[in-house]
Amino acid sequence: MSIRATATPEASPADPLERLPVVVLSLLVGLGTVLYWVPLHGVTPRSADGYGLIKVLPLPTLLGAVVLVAAFVFTLSLRRAAPLLLGVQIVITVVSLHALAQVMEPVARFPTVWQHAGFIEYITRTGEIGTNLDARFSWPAFFALVGFLTKAVGVSDLNTVLKWSPVVMQLLYLLPLSMIVRVMKANWRAKWFAVWLFPVANWVGQDYLAPQAFGYLLYLFFLAILLTYFRPTVLRTRRAGRRGTGSEPGRLYSFFFGPKLPGEDPVMVVGRWERSFLVLMLVAILITGTAAHQLTPYLFIASAGALVIVGRCELRGLPILGGVIYIGWISFMAYGYWAPSPKNTLFAGGGNPLQTLLQSTSGRIAIGDPALGEIAMLRIVLVLVVMLLTLVGLIRRRARGIDDRVAFILLIVPVSTFGLQSYGGEIALRTYLFMLPGAVFLAAYAFYPDPKPVPVVKAIPRIQRVRRWIPTVVATGAAVLLAGGFLTVRYGNEAFEQVRPGELRAFDSMITDSRGKPITVVWVTGEIVTNAEAASNTPQGPWSYRHFELFKYTNSKFAQEPFAAQLLKKPPVQPTAAQLAARKPTLEGIEQDMQLDSNSYLYSSRINDEYQTLNFGLPQDWGTRLRAQLDASPKFKRVFADRDAAVYKLATPPDVPAEAPVVPKGLVIGISPWTPAGLIYLPVLLGVLTARELRRIRLDDTELRRLRPYSVIAFPLLLGLLAIVVERFITLGGIPQ
Repeated sequence: MSIRATATPEASPADPLERLPVVVLSLLVGLGTVLYWVPLHGVTPRSADGYGLIKVLPLPTLLGAVVLVAAFVFTLSLRRAAPLLLGVQIVITVVSLHALAQVMEPVARFPTVWQHAGFIEYITRTGEIGTNLDARFSWPAFFALVGFLTKAVGVSDLNTVLKWSPVVMQLLYLLPLSMIVRVMKANWRAKWFAVWLFPVANWVGQDYLAPQAFGYLLYLFFLAILLTYFRPTVLRTRRAGRRGTGSEPGRLYSFFFGPKLPGEDPVMVVGRWERSFLVLMLVAILITGTAAHQLTPYLFIASAGALVIVGRCELRGLPILGGVIYIGWISFMAYGYWAPSPKNTLFAGGGNPLQTLLQSTSGRIAIGDPALGEIAMLRIVLVLVVMLLTLVGLIRRRARGIDDRVAFILLIVPVSTFGLQSYGGEIALRTYLFMLPGAVFLAAYAFYPDPKPVPVVKAIPRIQRVRRWIPTVVATGAAVLLAGGFLTVRYGNEAFEQVRPGELRAFDSMITDSRGKPITVVWVTGEIVTNAEAASNTPQGPWSYRHFELFKYTNSKFAQEPFAAQLLKKPPVQPTAAQLAARKPTLEGIEQDMQLDSNSYLYSSRINDEYQTLNFGLPQDWGTRLRAQLDASPKFKRVFADRDAAVYKLATPPDVPAEAPVVPKGLVIGISPWTPAGLIYLPVLLGVLTARELRRIRLDDTELRRLRPYSVIAFPLLLGLLAIVVERFITLGGIPQ
């Protein structure tokens, strides 16, 4: 009997229409991009009111945004993933949303970024830090790094760097996020939608050139490395119910206590040397993040600790290592920050999560122009929408027997920050920002919960074809809502967040006119305060963006009574709109404030005028009328003026002794009786804890007893360091700086 060779099957001819949907969607993306950007030519945000940029954006631009959103979601409905098209769409989305104001405005937006430019300029010019000039100098790593890089490449004008850093940071965030995406047990549609959701839901506006943006990037890389390389090889989850074998009837019982599959794919296996290098990289990230920002290190420690508790991180000593770094930096390197009063700096507002939450949310709504209140309320609504999607996604995945503990931990751990300081009323925004890495995955699961792609079958009943399109239609609606909310709330305060060139020149004019002498900037505020310590200390604008050490600020308040007394009543009596509009500053009051220093300047600007109008109810033209009065008065001399800002000084300077210039202090760690021992204990303890983690990754679970020598050495060092930290707070606290 002969055996015939099996014929090789012929390849079926490619379907010429198979790529047609990709081509159509690509053309749709191009159309949306053109509709979005071309109508913006010549549009400026100068006329923005309390609703921000959304009032000045052309209708075709908004239509283009809808087309881009719909094109992306419909790309997810294809039978197979189109990675190149999806990646291009995400980049276009990031640029379209986060570069909108940068394209429309001549200089970098957001006044705070210019104060950071002042820190960078000071460190670059002097080679030192001024811990007595500003608390942020106690965490100078980011400013020093940017100063070094700009000086190394010969960049003298930071405007371009400041202007485009938000877009660059958002694109950089996608790198660690793509690593985290690979960890999750999800289908390709959920993964791509989660990556797209991240820049769309990130309307917080903390991505400008700032330590918090840099720290957030480190936080994402920290999570990416932990989750990619240091999860246990065997992912444990619930296999049976607490009170039985898992065979008990009932869907509700099975939902909570039944066996579950882990929501993450198996860990990526690399060699020991690679893992050792990654451990050292994690330690470097902890040190760098701690030296750059106050809040981010806490999230490093809390997230790593929570992942250890739920069995998704095998570096069990990493949270302790991070805590030692954090405590050591606060005690020694940030001494200039807490020395005057540890209670009122390190622990101010802490321990009352409910009060902190109210200060960050509802406490911000009932002040100023009604439009600002509506924008603030919309921010809360967007957060609630995202949280609702995360809840739906968590339930749908749980119903499919999947345990998404990593995404859940990343979502809930940042909530613990409400137990810290209110962070100037911004802790709710920071908390939401750090919740996003977990929220976007669970929100994507609300539409695409299956761990594997659901096959697209052509020959199915019509009712099933209709059902197949339901997730796409619903996801499109939710995505359009989130993108529209982004454009509204991200730029909702643009009337007083856009910086104009004349406002920069105003500070340059003061530096030139003073000829190196200390400068007292007097600025007019309509803020009504019932507690002097709660008053704003600086004007809205790019203050001290150069020669930071020369400036100090004095607010010139007016017409405080009887409004302050009315606000102290229970319940408080708010002034009416007519009463607020009738308030106006007087030249006599301004002159009196300027008489306190022989080298004082009055700063008036469009950005500060808009801020006072929208937040404190002053009439729209109050600043223009004030400058007209100053020009007409012989007691004031104009130093600088254009359509955006003006600077005045007294025609006859007061006969008072000139204040001595502030002498900036460099790094001061403070010396107590036990401090020398602490400076020895700290590096030794960090070395032992790092060596312990390097040793741990080389041991099996049955060999962990070999870590005991490291623990025996580390424990007394840790107790000694904690005792020294307490001794420093007691001994050195309350020393004026």
